[in-house]
Amino acid sequence: MNKIFKSALVAILSIYSTHVFAEGTTINYRLASADETRKLMQGNTEYYAKMNQMDIDWRVRKEGSTLAELQTMAWQQTRDWTDAEREFMATIVGMITDSLNSIGCQLPVPSEIVFAKTTQAEEGGSAGYTIKNIIFLNETYLGMCLPNAERTAEINKIALMRFTELVAHELFHCVTRNSPAFRQKMYALIGFTVMDHDITFPDAITQRMGINPDVEHLDNYAYFTINGTKRRCELILLFDKSWAEASAEKGNQIVFFQFVKPGLVPLDDMSKVYDVTEASDFWTVVGHNTEYVISPEECMADNFSYAVVRGINPATPYNSPQLIQNIITALKR
Repeated sequence: MNKIFKSALVAILSIYSTHVFAEGTTINYRLASADETRKLMQGNTEYYAKMNQMDIDWRVRKEGSTLAELQTMAWQQTRDWTDAEREFMATIVGMITDSLNSIGCQLPVPSEIVFAKTTQAEEGGSAGYTIKNIIFLNETYLGMCLPNAERTAEINKIALMRFTELVAHELFHCVTRNSPAFRQKMYALIGFTVMDHDITFPDAITQRMGINPDVEHLDNYAYFTINGTKRRCELILLFDKSWAEASAEKGNQIVFFQFVKPGLVPLDDMSKVYDVTEASDFWTVVGHNTEYVISPEECMADNFSYAVVRGINPATPYNSPQLIQNIITALKR
């Protein structure tokens, strides 16, 4: 590409919103600057209001931290996009759009998706997370996945696929927020029913629950067999230990992902929390394609990303292939 033309193209991309148009699904997106990302974070008041003390301490990495300390730290993590990253993101969104349209899907994507780049220190070093229609991506992981002339073509191809899967995974969260009907349809594929209200948990549980920015509602259940009895249960995320306890044992380089685990709360006795291993049919219900099953939202986001990016072919076998096929079939409707 002509160097002058290439520079002009990048400049245009940095000023105007980027549109990917295709018959069926349209993804309208833009890349937020570091300054805009800070402002977007400052507007995430609902998310911060849901945090308990464990959520705050783990993110600030200090016992007795305040929400103000967390917000100040989070707002310092925003980063600007490089030209290479802008081109890479255009490729990623184009690939996802093409794949969705090859399926024959009209995905209920929000009118605009905003991509923001941060260090992710504000979320324990995760690869990405979402709030509303904003997808926050990890600058280090992004840099690792960019095309690299010092790597083989095959490794670059794998890196591209991995990052495309991440973006598709995070896009799923934005779509389920935008369309309750789509969310209900996707959750039903793994046996979860969405109710018309959020569940209120006892204080003993809420004080230990880990907040997930990708999960806005705890309003669903599935049937799991516990001690031989089918019970309606909500799948939640719990801290094993506080920051103070865990850091005293393992040092201060730990992250909260090492000390959270999923649990099942039966709706007929919400004083109890069962480990998922106590449900004899847990993996039968949610499938075996991903181990990232801390909520139906995350389980289906992974499976959705596989269906969209990898599809069904012999080169990418699945432990639960029927679930992937069911997702593709549902997307066509």
